[in-house]
Amino acid sequence: MEEKTILITGANDGIGRATAERLAYRGAHLVLACRDEVKAQQAAQAITAKTGNHRIDTLPLDLSDFSSIRAAADEFLAEHPKLDVLINNAGVYTDSLELTKDGYELQFGVNYLGHFLLTMALMPAIRCCRHCSRVINVSSTQHTKAGLDFGSFRGEQGEKHYNGSKSYAQSKLANVLFTMELDRRFGEELTTNCLHPGVVGTRLANKKAGALTRTVWSMYKPFAIPPHKGADTSVYLAESPEVQDVSGRFFDEKQCLRKPSSIARNEHLARRLWEFSERAVSDYLPKEQY
Repeated sequence: MEEKTILITGANDGIGRATAERLAYRGAHLVLACRDEVKAQQAAQAITAKTGNHRIDTLPLDLSDFSSIRAAADEFLAEHPKLDVLINNAGVYTDSLELTKDGYELQFGVNYLGHFLLTMALMPAIRCCRHCSRVINVSSTQHTKAGLDFGSFRGEQGEKHYNGSKSYAQSKLANVLFTMELDRRFGEELTTNCLHPGVVGTRLANKKAGALTRTVWSMYKPFAIPPHKGADTSVYLAESPEVQDVSGRFFDEKQCLRKPSSIARNEHLARRLWEFSERAVSDYLPKEQY
């Protein structure tokens, strides 16, 4: 892994931080793409101190802001000729309706649409790896608990009818559909897979969740796996030669192949979501890319 460049979103905490630590031990050149620059730098310093790997950079990235995503991609492309592995890890959960800076429901915008834009904007560096690059999307088995409601992407349902759990599940379904469609469109140039990390003891549900969700999570958290175990499948998909030719698949927390929901395997729906996403972010992508 010593010659590999790996970008991980949301790498200052939780599963992302644990993934970064594990790959730092392998000697990879890491780029921690995070919204909070101070926390990102603190994480980079701590990982270096722990692993002895000094090739750890940080990149400011706010996935709720298209202009920030494009700026982050431009900064990366200016400094790095290639990107071997992209791990779309960052995620949010909220029980109240919030919108991104571009007007999309927060969980859909951050967990999925922001990562779609980031992946597409970084494609010149991904393509430079000559069929060896990997795009990894952290999803969840929660994707099975939702459909895809195109009429909710901008929060059209309103606060009164907003369901945080359903919106989270929808964002994770979008991650799976994105993985499948990315494979269909770019499968000859890269591999891409998605995963369920397990029920992991992170702070995801503590930040924006309501009182009921926090109470329920406090009861489940003692039985959750720690972040370093939640990173197992992300690390496996990033480095294992066993999956160098495997693409468009869904893996569980034990690195086993699993069949996603029937909705997640719907090619028409995946294509429709892709086309919607392209239109949504079109002002932030170089036109020559397509």
